Amino acid sequence: MTTKLYNVRFETEGADLFVELEAEAELNRQHLLERVVAILEDRHGIETIDSTQGEITRVDHSDGSTLRAWLSISGQSARQALDDDGLDEILTCLVFMLFPPVVETSVHDESKKVLALA
Repeated sequence: MTTKLYNVRFETEGADLFVELEAEAELNRQHLLERVVAILEDRHGIETIDSTQGEITRVDHSDGSTLRAWLSISGQSARQALDDDGLDEILTCLVFMLFPPVVETSVHDESKKVLALA
């Protein structure tokens, strides 16, 4: 099976959060994000490792897969490792992207009856 290196970037105020994941080729966007969520939800181990551009966080999943995550201040190339709070922020962003909150919309007709909008 061939693999590819996938990247996900989240823009936040003043900094960007990055996730890098090596996984099977041909993942679509939905499957990639679901895989990142699965790894972040079931963190089997977390380690800070040095890279040529700074420190990054390696997250191990119980199935043996790993991802790498880091923060970069806007306009800079240096990488900073993420702690549990930073990883949770990524997880929160992803959960809202994958499973947006349900919003009910309705309208009142002439007889004051409330009808749900499709």
